[in-house]
Amino acid sequence: MNINKQNMFVVSGALIGTLAGATSLLARHVHQEIQRRGYPTWHECRCDFKTQDTIFQVWHSRHEQRGETIIAQEWGTYLVNPPTWLRALLHHSTQVLAVLNPLGHYIERVTLSPQQSYQFAAILQASATNEDLPEPTFKDDLYVIWRREVLHFPRYLFDAYLRRLYPVNVSSERLTQEEGLPALWDPSSNLPLPNEGTLLETPVGTRIDCIGWAPAQISYCTARSSQN
Repeated sequence: MNINKQNMFVVSGALIGTLAGATSLLARHVHQEIQRRGYPTWHECRCDFKTQDTIFQVWHSRHEQRGETIIAQEWGTYLVNPPTWLRALLHHSTQVLAVLNPLGHYIERVTLSPQQSYQFAAILQASATNEDLPEPTFKDDLYVIWRREVLHFPRYLFDAYLRRLYPVNVSSERLTQEEGLPALWDPSSNLPLPNEGTLLETPVGTRIDCIGWAPAQISYCTARSSQN
């Protein structure tokens, strides 16, 4: 009986030691990877966890192309005036989850520049049907610029946050007054996101690693530095 207890203690000790060693290696890997990617520290970060009184934490999202418009639906939870320790915990947890995310999805900061209407139609048709566009039927002096809009704010649990990104036709005379629209691009779906926030102030080409499986599960916390 005593021998069985001793063996059990030995096995338990070995398992605990193995688990502790594996946890230590994983923690070291995550820490090194966060530094290699150049994620901002808590003091440097401009994420909603740090700057907003009320935080909308996205758990799932879906965005799709409907004709000429990009529609995004986001489901999440409101966090109202969370304490500082919880904000810091969310910041660090976000970076850890992005490092451990096996999907490797990311979003890229881009600029949606004004373009001629027939070029815009060609892009839409190519993305929807993979077919070439026939001869353009738009006037050459018409151009497309992009606008974003919030359609609905969630008011209760399981209510969706609705946004859209849509094109507007303008004449060449007005084009000189318009600038490109800062946006976030999802390479996995080859579509832009209608999101707003401080991520749009990052340099063009900045890579933002996704926290989970949904493209809207992103944060300033996982924006890579320009050299990474």
